[in-house]
Amino acid sequence: MNDCIAIFGAVKEEIAGIKRAMNISDHVRLGKTSAWPGKWGKQNIVLVRSGVGKQRAEDAALQVIDRFQPRALISTGYAGAVQPELNVGDLVIADTILEAKEEGKYFSDPDWLGRARNIPCPDGVKTVVGGLLTVNTVIHDSATKRELGKRYSVQAVEMETSAIARVAEEQGLPLLSVRVISDRLDQELLDSSSFLGSDGEISNLKAGWYVLTHPGSIKNALSLRAQTQIATQALTKFLSDLLG
Repeated sequence: MNDCIAIFGAVKEEIAGIKRAMNISDHVRLGKTSAWPGKWGKQNIVLVRSGVGKQRAEDAALQVIDRFQPRALISTGYAGAVQPELNVGDLVIADTILEAKEEGKYFSDPDWLGRARNIPCPDGVKTVVGGLLTVNTVIHDSATKRELGKRYSVQAVEMETSAIARVAEEQGLPLLSVRVISDRLDQELLDSSSFLGSDGEISNLKAGWYVLTHPGSIKNALSLRAQTQIATQALTKFLSDLLG
């Protein structure tokens, strides 16, 4: 299946729009990774849910490459804005991918980057080409997001792309990363690090219990849920245009 493109997201919400739109031919379990081969429009794809974090992303990329031999990798999903001009639903096309506190520095494939630059923005959002920072934990406070944006001169932060980029480089495969903003620079998030289940997904049970025992967090949780729905829609539309 080496004519396919592998599209990676960490959690089910990030890939939900693609999953609804594509024609799925199978559901393959690769350890803790879930993969759905099929077609999206005229394009053969493998949609991958890796789970949260660099180790999960690296394992997923290696397993998917071994099983499906894709011709390109696309890292997608949510990201937190670390620059003030970015709003929920805006898209960050990474030309450079950095790792916090490490020496890792990776680059999107020039051909794929050029194609992505030429995709029109979905209505009401903007597209920014710039740096992406992979971090090891959820950045939930505005002050830290602002400091990371200044220190690394990047547009957004997330938790998986550098691992996928490292595998892509080692395997000689082109990589593109497109991330959608799910939370603004000035927005404080719940610290969701304790919500992760054994499958690498946010546990609804753990998150629900936290909200029930911390009533002041309900408004924040509802706002983030609405924002991720907007973000998923914008990301799905962009990727559909890119691969169409």
